[in-house]
Amino acid sequence: MKRTLTIALCLLLTIALVACGGNASPAPAPAPAAPDAAAPDTAAPAAPDTAAPDNAQKEIAVLFPGDVGYFNAVKEGFERGAAEFNFKLTYFDAGWDAATQVSQIEDAIQRNFDLIAVCCADALAFQNAVPDINAAGIPVIAFTNGIGTDPTGLFPGLVTYVGQNEIDTGRIVGEYAAQLLGDAGGKVVRIEGVPGTTPQINRRAGFEEGIASNPNIEVVFTQTSNWSKEEAIKIVEDLIQANTEMNLIFAQDAGSAIGASMALQEAGLRDQVYVLAIDGSIEALAAVKDGTIDCTTWMSAKDEGYYTLKAANDFFNGVSVPPVTQLYQSLVTKENADQFEGQF
Repeated sequence: MKRTLTIALCLLLTIALVACGGNASPAPAPAPAAPDAAAPDTAAPAAPDTAAPDNAQKEIAVLFPGDVGYFNAVKEGFERGAAEFNFKLTYFDAGWDAATQVSQIEDAIQRNFDLIAVCCADALAFQNAVPDINAAGIPVIAFTNGIGTDPTGLFPGLVTYVGQNEIDTGRIVGEYAAQLLGDAGGKVVRIEGVPGTTPQINRRAGFEEGIASNPNIEVVFTQTSNWSKEEAIKIVEDLIQANTEMNLIFAQDAGSAIGASMALQEAGLRDQVYVLAIDGSIEALAAVKDGTIDCTTWMSAKDEGYYTLKAANDFFNGVSVPPVTQLYQSLVTKENADQFEGQF
């Protein structure tokens, strides 16, 4: 029976970027271990007591918020998991529209899928969706984008959340910024993603934690580039024209970092300002290798898809699944960039 989801739609979409391991990784990470955390107050539907027969193929709805290169790699991980665990997958793409994803959730409930895996378009709005899916007797896993406000991804009613902790990711880059600037410190410019989105909020919080050990580091300017290389170019061009003193630029995505570097290079200032990023794309890794930017982070998008289905398989077979399946970012610099291979 079709259920109506009571979801208050927000205007901002949570766009994830990043992930770990997979077949393309030159140094695959071991199976992720969840952090110590108490089980949610509201439990997901109980797993069956016995393993399903080999010929009982489970059908899983996989909901993406929209289409970006990153999700193509995530889908590769899903396909690997589907082949290994004998799942049938049906993909949904919301086209970056929260209302569309709400309708897709309703459709998935009506079609009575065995499990729903969702990368939500709106982290706060989907707090209301999980209880409705649970009420239909369908287990749900979140991947890439956490639901709610807990940076670990922990949320009542989920089988598990599979993905990174964005605060941890921001902290890695902040600590590297402090290392580069040294005891003397310096002036930092932040170029951020879409305001109010989970990556923007948590990456900033983590970066602040990372530089907190050095009181001589001062953030002198913060502006959104909306994840746009072109907007980042304009931001840095304006700062240069205004004679803004800056020693380091932290961009929350590689495209914006590369744009910032281009503006510095044009002004002959690239060798005077560090440029740091978050994003393990092919473009980002190439930019680190050729010195366009000074660092980025990497984890495998393919692993997010694969470990989502591994968690589903464990659930269906009565194996305990941790409430958070965390994947971890690695810091990528020119010294170790050859160890990583871009997936999107």
